[in-house]
Amino acid sequence: MALMGDQFDVAKRQPAYVRFQNNTCYSIEVNWMNFHNKEQTYCILDPNKFVDVNTFSTHSWIFRECISKSHMVVDGREVFIATPWVEEHRRLEFKHPINVPLRTRVLIKMPVMDLRQLCLLKLASILKNKDDINMLEIPTTLQKELIEMISNKEASKIQLTN
Repeated sequence: MALMGDQFDVAKRQPAYVRFQNNTCYSIEVNWMNFHNKEQTYCILDPNKFVDVNTFSTHSWIFRECISKSHMVVDGREVFIATPWVEEHRRLEFKHPINVPLRTRVLIKMPVMDLRQLCLLKLASILKNKDDINMLEIPTTLQKELIEMISNKEASKIQLTN
């Protein structure tokens, strides 16, 4: 993860143009790590949708599933730091001159989850509200986790409307 000092270092900070693409079947929070090293939600990305972002090579990005707040991954990592577009251009060995910045496609994927996590996530996406959980004959610990997940789902909906 980029250190806070790196984000302020103008010499290291180079423009990066990315396209975050949600390759999961869940809504994903796209979070930028701000200058205080706190997650700041940039947007909510629906399944199979994308968003174009102009960022810098020193900025860190984290992706979370909206209901469980589970980390998603990019290239097997939970934290993404963009490559400057000029370096991407060189890496791909384009022969034409650099006129327009190159936008890098960043695929957000779901990490490997255990069966328990997947089942809770599915239940939370189906249940309408917290009262529905009481009807399920499941252990109290699972009920508490589901209540938290449904609260997260409701908070994400509120965040979308603001």
